[in-house]
Amino acid sequence: MSIGPFFLSTLREPVAETRGMVMNWQAPFYDAGCTLIGLGRRFRHETLDHAELRAGEQVLDVGCGTGVLTRLAAQAVGPAGAAVGIDPAPRMIVVARRHAARVPSRPEFRVGVIERLPFADQSFDVVLSSLMLHHLPPELKVQGLGEVYRVLRPGGRLLAVDLDRPENPLWWLVFWPGRWLPMLAENLRGKIPAYLRAAGFDPVRTAGRWAGLFTFWTATKPGRRRGTESAS
Repeated sequence: MSIGPFFLSTLREPVAETRGMVMNWQAPFYDAGCTLIGLGRRFRHETLDHAELRAGEQVLDVGCGTGVLTRLAAQAVGPAGAAVGIDPAPRMIVVARRHAARVPSRPEFRVGVIERLPFADQSFDVVLSSLMLHHLPPELKVQGLGEVYRVLRPGGRLLAVDLDRPENPLWWLVFWPGRWLPMLAENLRGKIPAYLRAAGFDPVRTAGRWAGLFTFWTATKPGRRRGTESAS
Protein backbone atom coordinates (compact mmCIF):
# COMPACT_ATOMS: atom_id res chain seq x y z
CA MET A 1 0.00 0.00 0.00
CA SER A 2 1.41 3.40 -0.94
CA ILE A 3 1.67 6.22 1.56
CA GLY A 4 -0.82 8.38 -0.36
CA PRO A 5 -3.83 6.02 -0.08
CA PHE A 6 -2.85 5.22 3.51
CA PHE A 7 -3.15 8.85 4.60
CA LEU A 8 -6.28 9.45 2.54
CA SER A 9 -7.95 6.53 4.30
CA THR A 10 -7.55 8.25 7.70
CA LEU A 11 -9.11 11.58 6.80
CA ARG A 12 -12.65 10.41 7.60
CA GLU A 13 -11.94 9.96 11.32
CA PRO A 14 -10.39 12.73 13.45
CA VAL A 15 -7.82 12.28 16.18
CA ALA A 16 -9.60 11.63 19.48
CA GLU A 17 -9.72 14.64 21.77
CA THR A 18 -7.18 14.21 24.56
CA ARG A 19 -4.55 16.17 26.48
CA GLY A 20 -2.25 13.18 26.17
CA MET A 21 0.29 12.62 23.43
CA VAL A 22 -1.09 11.30 20.13
CA MET A 23 1.34 9.56 17.76
CA ASN A 24 -0.77 9.78 14.63
CA TRP A 25 2.00 10.76 12.22
CA GLN A 26 4.22 7.87 13.38
CA ALA A 27 1.82 5.13 12.36
CA PRO A 28 3.55 4.06 9.10
CA PHE A 29 6.92 3.75 10.88
CA TYR A 30 5.91 2.76 14.41
CA ASP A 31 6.54 -0.99 14.24
CA ALA A 32 9.94 -0.55 12.61
CA GLY A 33 10.90 2.03 15.22
CA CYS A 34 9.93 -0.25 18.10
CA THR A 35 12.01 -3.07 16.66
CA LEU A 36 14.96 -0.72 16.14
CA ILE A 37 15.06 0.28 19.83
CA GLY A 38 14.58 -3.26 21.14
CA LEU A 39 10.83 -3.19 21.79
CA GLY A 40 9.74 -5.59 19.07
CA ARG A 41 8.14 -9.04 19.13
CA ARG A 42 10.25 -10.39 21.99
CA PHE A 43 9.18 -7.49 24.21
CA ARG A 44 5.52 -8.02 23.24
CA HIS A 45 5.69 -11.72 24.04
CA GLU A 46 7.25 -10.96 27.43
CA THR A 47 4.37 -8.56 28.10
CA LEU A 48 1.84 -11.30 27.28
CA ASP A 49 3.71 -13.77 29.50
CA HIS A 50 3.27 -11.41 32.47
CA ALA A 51 -0.42 -10.89 31.61
CA GLU A 52 -1.05 -14.66 31.97
CA LEU A 53 -4.07 -14.57 29.67
CA ARG A 54 -6.49 -17.49 29.78
CA ALA A 55 -8.77 -18.92 27.13
CA GLY A 56 -12.15 -17.19 27.06
CA GLU A 57 -11.06 -13.93 28.70
CA GLN A 58 -12.22 -10.51 27.52
CA VAL A 59 -9.18 -8.24 27.00
CA LEU A 60 -8.83 -4.50 26.42
CA ASP A 61 -5.57 -2.99 25.14
CA VAL A 62 -5.42 0.76 25.87
CA GLY A 63 -3.12 2.79 23.65
CA CYS A 64 -2.84 -0.17 21.31
CA GLY A 65 -0.87 1.59 18.56
CA THR A 66 -0.67 -0.65 15.50
CA GLY A 67 -2.25 -3.53 17.41
CA VAL A 68 0.65 -5.99 17.70
CA LEU A 69 -0.07 -6.75 21.37
CA THR A 70 -3.83 -6.83 20.79
CA ARG A 71 -3.46 -9.42 18.05
CA LEU A 72 -1.29 -11.60 20.26
CA ALA A 73 -3.84 -11.26 23.07
CA ALA A 74 -6.65 -12.33 20.75
CA GLN A 75 -4.70 -15.45 19.85
CA ALA A 76 -4.04 -16.20 23.53
CA VAL A 77 -7.69 -16.00 24.63
CA GLY A 78 -8.91 -17.99 21.63
CA PRO A 79 -12.31 -18.02 19.93
CA ALA A 80 -14.18 -18.12 23.25
CA GLY A 81 -12.55 -14.83 24.29
CA ALA A 82 -12.15 -11.43 22.65
CA ALA A 83 -9.60 -8.61 22.44
CA VAL A 84 -10.29 -4.93 21.74
CA GLY A 85 -7.67 -2.26 21.14
CA ILE A 86 -8.18 1.50 21.41
CA ASP A 87 -5.90 4.37 20.44
CA PRO A 88 -6.50 8.11 19.96
CA ALA A 89 -4.64 8.06 16.61
CA PRO A 90 -6.84 7.05 13.66
CA ARG A 91 -3.81 6.24 11.53
CA MET A 92 -2.67 3.72 14.13
CA ILE A 93 -6.14 2.15 14.05
CA VAL A 94 -6.04 1.94 10.23
CA VAL A 95 -2.76 0.00 10.39
CA ALA A 96 -4.07 -2.21 13.22
CA ARG A 97 -7.24 -3.09 11.31
CA ARG A 98 -5.29 -3.81 8.14
CA HIS A 99 -3.00 -6.25 9.95
CA ALA A 100 -5.89 -7.82 11.85
CA ALA A 101 -7.64 -8.64 8.58
CA ARG A 102 -4.82 -11.11 7.83
CA VAL A 103 -5.13 -13.19 11.01
CA PRO A 104 -7.90 -15.61 12.05
CA SER A 105 -8.32 -14.20 15.59
CA ARG A 106 -9.64 -10.85 14.28
CA PRO A 107 -9.41 -8.48 17.26
CA GLU A 108 -11.51 -5.30 17.22
CA PHE A 109 -9.97 -1.82 16.99
CA ARG A 110 -11.52 1.57 17.79
CA VAL A 111 -10.39 5.18 18.05
CA GLY A 112 -10.65 6.10 21.72
CA VAL A 113 -8.84 7.39 24.81
CA ILE A 114 -8.10 5.84 28.20
CA GLU A 115 -9.67 8.74 30.12
CA ARG A 116 -13.08 8.11 28.49
CA LEU A 117 -13.35 4.39 27.81
CA PRO A 118 -16.39 3.63 25.64
CA PHE A 119 -17.32 0.47 27.53
CA ALA A 120 -19.74 -0.48 30.27
CA ASP A 121 -18.70 -1.14 33.86
CA GLN A 122 -17.11 -4.55 34.48
CA SER A 123 -16.73 -5.42 30.79
CA PHE A 124 -13.23 -6.95 30.84
CA ASP A 125 -11.20 -9.59 32.63
CA VAL A 126 -7.85 -8.06 31.69
CA VAL A 127 -6.62 -4.63 30.57
CA LEU A 128 -3.22 -4.19 28.92
CA SER A 129 -1.31 -0.90 28.92
CA SER A 130 1.97 -1.04 27.04
CA LEU A 131 4.18 2.06 26.93
CA MET A 132 1.34 4.57 27.03
CA LEU A 133 1.14 5.90 30.61
CA HIS A 134 4.16 8.14 29.99
CA HIS A 135 2.13 9.80 27.22
CA LEU A 136 -0.34 11.15 29.80
CA PRO A 137 0.03 14.19 32.07
CA PRO A 138 -0.52 13.44 35.77
CA GLU A 139 -4.24 14.29 35.86
CA LEU A 140 -4.91 11.96 32.92
CA LYS A 141 -2.95 9.17 34.56
CA VAL A 142 -5.35 9.45 37.49
CA GLN A 143 -8.45 9.67 35.30
CA GLY A 144 -7.33 6.93 32.91
CA LEU A 145 -6.47 4.41 35.61
CA GLY A 146 -9.80 5.13 37.25
CA GLU A 147 -11.50 4.26 33.96
CA VAL A 148 -9.49 1.04 33.69
CA TYR A 149 -10.62 0.11 37.21
CA ARG A 150 -14.24 0.82 36.25
CA VAL A 151 -14.30 -1.44 33.18
CA LEU A 152 -12.54 -4.35 34.90
CA ARG A 153 -14.61 -7.06 36.53
CA PRO A 154 -13.99 -7.83 40.23
CA GLY A 155 -10.85 -9.92 40.39
CA GLY A 156 -9.78 -8.59 36.98
CA ARG A 157 -6.27 -7.36 36.42
CA LEU A 158 -4.26 -4.69 34.69
CA LEU A 159 -0.88 -5.49 33.17
CA ALA A 160 1.01 -2.26 32.63
CA VAL A 161 4.53 -1.83 31.30
CA ASP A 162 6.11 1.59 31.13
CA LEU A 163 9.07 3.80 31.90
CA ASP A 164 10.15 3.61 35.52
CA ARG A 165 12.96 4.89 37.71
CA PRO A 166 16.13 3.98 35.75
CA GLU A 167 18.51 1.44 37.24
CA ASN A 168 21.51 2.48 35.15
CA PRO A 169 23.18 5.92 35.60
CA LEU A 170 23.48 6.16 31.82
CA TRP A 171 19.70 6.08 31.52
CA TRP A 172 19.52 8.93 34.03
CA LEU A 173 21.75 10.99 31.75
CA VAL A 174 19.52 10.24 28.75
CA PHE A 175 16.26 11.00 30.55
CA TRP A 176 17.42 13.73 32.92
CA PRO A 177 15.45 16.47 31.06
CA GLY A 178 12.33 14.32 31.46
CA ARG A 179 12.28 15.07 35.20
CA TRP A 180 10.83 18.47 34.28
CA LEU A 181 8.31 17.19 31.72
CA PRO A 182 4.91 16.51 33.35
CA MET A 183 4.20 13.41 31.25
CA LEU A 184 7.52 11.73 32.12
CA ALA A 185 8.41 13.05 35.56
CA GLU A 186 6.19 10.76 37.67
CA ASN A 187 7.38 7.69 35.75
CA LEU A 188 11.04 8.55 36.24
CA ARG A 189 10.45 9.16 39.94
CA GLY A 190 8.98 5.66 40.33
CA LYS A 191 5.45 6.87 41.11
CA ILE A 192 3.36 4.59 38.87
CA PRO A 193 2.60 2.03 41.67
CA ALA A 194 1.22 4.89 43.78
CA TYR A 195 -1.10 5.86 40.92
CA LEU A 196 -2.28 2.26 40.61
CA ARG A 197 -3.04 1.98 44.32
CA ALA A 198 -4.80 5.36 44.32
CA ALA A 199 -7.11 4.04 41.59
CA GLY A 200 -8.14 1.21 43.92
CA PHE A 201 -5.97 -1.67 42.71
CA ASP A 202 -4.79 -4.10 45.37
CA PRO A 203 -2.42 -5.82 45.25
CA VAL A 204 0.03 -4.02 42.96
CA ARG A 205 3.12 -6.06 42.15
CA THR A 206 6.29 -5.64 40.10
CA ALA A 207 6.34 -8.56 37.68
CA GLY A 208 9.61 -7.85 35.87
CA ARG A 209 12.01 -5.35 34.35
CA TRP A 210 13.21 -4.69 30.81
CA ALA A 211 16.54 -3.09 29.87
CA GLY A 212 16.87 -1.46 33.30
CA LEU A 213 14.35 1.19 32.26
CA PHE A 214 10.89 -0.36 31.89
CA THR A 215 8.87 -2.13 34.57
CA PHE A 216 6.02 -4.62 34.23
CA TRP A 217 3.34 -4.16 36.91
CA THR A 218 0.34 -6.36 37.66
CA ALA A 219 -2.55 -4.67 39.47
CA THR A 220 -5.71 -6.47 40.58
CA LYS A 221 -9.19 -5.09 41.15
CA PRO A 222 -10.37 -6.46 44.51
CA GLY A 223 -13.21 -8.95 44.41
CA ARG A 224 -13.94 -12.50 43.44
CA ARG A 225 -12.98 -13.51 39.94
CA ARG A 226 -15.54 -15.12 37.63
CA GLY A 227 -15.46 -18.90 37.78
CA THR A 228 -13.53 -19.04 41.07
CA GLU A 229 -16.51 -19.45 43.39
CA SER A 230 -16.11 -22.63 45.35
CA ALA A 231 -18.76 -25.27 44.96
CA SER A 232 -21.24 -25.39 47.79
